[in-house]
Amino acid sequence: MSQTDTAPHGGFQPDLFEPKPAPSAKSLRRQESKRRRREQEANQAPKPLLPLNATQKEYIQALNSGFVTQIFAVGEAGTGKTYIPSRIAMKKLLAGDIERIYIARPTVSSPRHRLGFLPGDAKRKLAPWLVPITEAFKAEASIKQIDTLMQSGKIEFVAFEHLRGRTLSNAFVILDEAQNCTLMDLKLFLTRKGEDSVFIIAGDPTQIDIPDSGLDPILNMIEDQDLSPTIIEFDAEDVVRSADAKEWVKAFKKLHDSQAD
Repeated sequence: MSQTDTAPHGGFQPDLFEPKPAPSAKSLRRQESKRRRREQEANQAPKPLLPLNATQKEYIQALNSGFVTQIFAVGEAGTGKTYIPSRIAMKKLLAGDIERIYIARPTVSSPRHRLGFLPGDAKRKLAPWLVPITEAFKAEASIKQIDTLMQSGKIEFVAFEHLRGRTLSNAFVILDEAQNCTLMDLKLFLTRKGEDSVFIIAGDPTQIDIPDSGLDPILNMIEDQDLSPTIIEFDAEDVVRSADAKEWVKAFKKLHDSQAD
């Protein structure tokens, strides 16, 4: 009998009958560890979002009210201006209360807002700047859930250069680092608002990187013309990042105030 007579599909293939080597004990432990982590991540309930001070309480109440549709959260770093709405947005998205989350952030570059000098598509270019927001998402959802939502377009990072002509409806829309937007940038952003959407504009007036920030002029417009947006103001006492961070925020504020005199 020839070799071909023993293999109906052509050729004698002894390797098909050789047993595969058993995985090592180390490999089995690693697989089991990964399985347990995935199981824990899927079953772990998110920690409740609780206010750590009176200003955060006011902020959370406004975001959950259902009546406030535009909020300007301004003040010091480490106060939760971006973290809090990011968590609430993810919670509402998972519950089906909104259709999408949009995230925008100005890039201080030349020409302004152009991302061409960075590798990858728009999402990859913006990703390094959006770590605080994605970390907040992880407090409400698993990494797998977040990846699925991003892949399906339920979470979208919007570059300023792609905002013109768009209408953002039935969504939570977060603009971070608003202090680095010009007045015309903010006009472009605010006039994108569609029906049933909530706009959150977060900015720190002490960290302006451009000579023509539009944040203060916009806040003045709201007060002078009695416009509808709610303004939540955080100060150095509201810093919750750490005691050390709070100390430095207060020290730099004292230095700034002394130089302004």
